Amino acid sequence: MTAKIGIRFDGFDSVGDTIDICKQAAEAGVTGLWMTEHIGYREALTSCTAFAMETEGTTVYPAAVTPYLFHATPTAMALATMAELFPGRVGVSVAVGNTLDLKESGCAPEDGVTAVEDYIDDLRALWSSEPVECDREAYNLKGARMAFAASEPIPVFVTALGSDVAMAAGAKADGMLMSAGFSVAFVRHCLEKFSDGAAAAGRDTGALRNAGNIHFAVSGDGKSARENVRRKLGFLFRNRLMAENIAASGIAVDQEAIIEAVAARDLDKAANLVPDDAVEAFGVAGTPSECAAKLNAYLDAGMEEPVIQVSGSDEEKRLALQVIREFTGR
Repeated sequence: MTAKIGIRFDGFDSVGDTIDICKQAAEAGVTGLWMTEHIGYREALTSCTAFAMETEGTTVYPAAVTPYLFHATPTAMALATMAELFPGRVGVSVAVGNTLDLKESGCAPEDGVTAVEDYIDDLRALWSSEPVECDREAYNLKGARMAFAASEPIPVFVTALGSDVAMAAGAKADGMLMSAGFSVAFVRHCLEKFSDGAAAAGRDTGALRNAGNIHFAVSGDGKSARENVRRKLGFLFRNRLMAENIAASGIAVDQEAIIEAVAARDLDKAANLVPDDAVEAFGVAGTPSECAAKLNAYLDAGMEEPVIQVSGSDEEKRLALQVIREFTGR
């Protein structure tokens, strides 16, 4: 089969290791290189510039860029500069952001959905090079303007962790990037909300795009892959916005205990709080054949571009690239 597939990075690995994987993934045929902005880890805009320099034909996406920490003016400048350097190869996904990370940086979101919708409007307005006047929850613009217009449209996705943001993505954005950790059933639900938001705004859903981050790991016996994904889920579930997805699954996950463990930087404890059935429901982990089957389930649910990770040992990375080649026909 031939299908779109992207690769994602979380900033945990060194820049050198990440770029090496970028090159191999591009050769294997990935369509998108997505860099998640985890506060305190490697930075997404800088990383994506490096990714674009080291590859050809792929599109780079700084992801989960939040208006609460990334002021609209310098962010619009950075993205427009990247788009001028790499025409047709730059997008972005904006998000409310992780509430724990925002709190540690002195931010307390009041109306995150509106903040994301306003952020999209302001980025697009700034890219027109016209002066922008607005009072927002996270920042104000008093005639701010760019001295050059964006050379071409920059696709703006919204990173959705639940129903409200999926609706907003359909109403406002060029696409929706679904959060890692979604079950297949919750992907279907969010795609329905995405379509509902587009329809309510009088937009053609067929002209919009979707992608989905997936916590992915593969190994020869599947065992180490499952432990890899368990650890990733332990870190992800620190985000209170994942509560809707967890609740919809019916799986017993002590999210409050996970939040406390991550806040204390005890990632081992957080991982141990993720049960086996959660690993199965909220990630793709196992042998190459098991992972391929699980990825196909996400495609069958309507996800257009699964965005996976290539991580672990050298052998596990080799197997992940093998799975990518099966999807891209390389």
